[in-house]
Amino acid sequence: MNNLSSHDIELLHAFFKPASQLTDETFEEMSKYFTKYSYKKGESILKIGELETKASIVLKGVVHQYIFDEGESKTINITPKGLSFNSLKSYIDGSPSLEVHEAITDLEIVSIDKRDLEILTQNSHEFSYLMFKVYERILLDRENRMIVLQYRNPSKRFSLFHEIVERANWILKDTPDKYIASYLNMTPQQYSKEKNIFFRNKKSE
Repeated sequence: MNNLSSHDIELLHAFFKPASQLTDETFEEMSKYFTKYSYKKGESILKIGELETKASIVLKGVVHQYIFDEGESKTINITPKGLSFNSLKSYIDGSPSLEVHEAITDLEIVSIDKRDLEILTQNSHEFSYLMFKVYERILLDRENRMIVLQYRNPSKRFSLFHEIVERANWILKDTPDKYIASYLNMTPQQYSKEKNIFFRNKKSE
């Protein structure tokens, strides 16, 4: 199964299980197409100008996805253990990536090539439905983040992030504050203030 351990297989199954129930046969077949990769903290997974040809799931660590705007890095996503990531525009239309994907901790991921994903989708109705449900979750996550960023008030942004963004608890668990501040379009000082207020209020409820 392409260098995946039994623990890796369990994590892979845990990722897909909430989207749709899979037969053992389908899961075993799809697992053969995933390959495990490891990165050290600070290493790039994808650089600007490279083509995104894989869809990946984090087994351990956190991935920082960002672009450069007038020379400054802008966080577009943070992906901790148990969630998926890729540069979707590059993946879909074959254009050079505008994103950088970087390991902000030591990292382990499993990835599947686009061509293999398409073969599985074409050959299996069950797998095709599974991917439809997975992409529904991805689109909902992105829409919820867009809703969060509509608010100018940092307090509202942080509270909504915690309440409606599915990945919030995972991000808060393992990600350094400066990356979450960027993700929420806050200064580190604003983020620290809002985080302290939010959790202090939670304790007093």
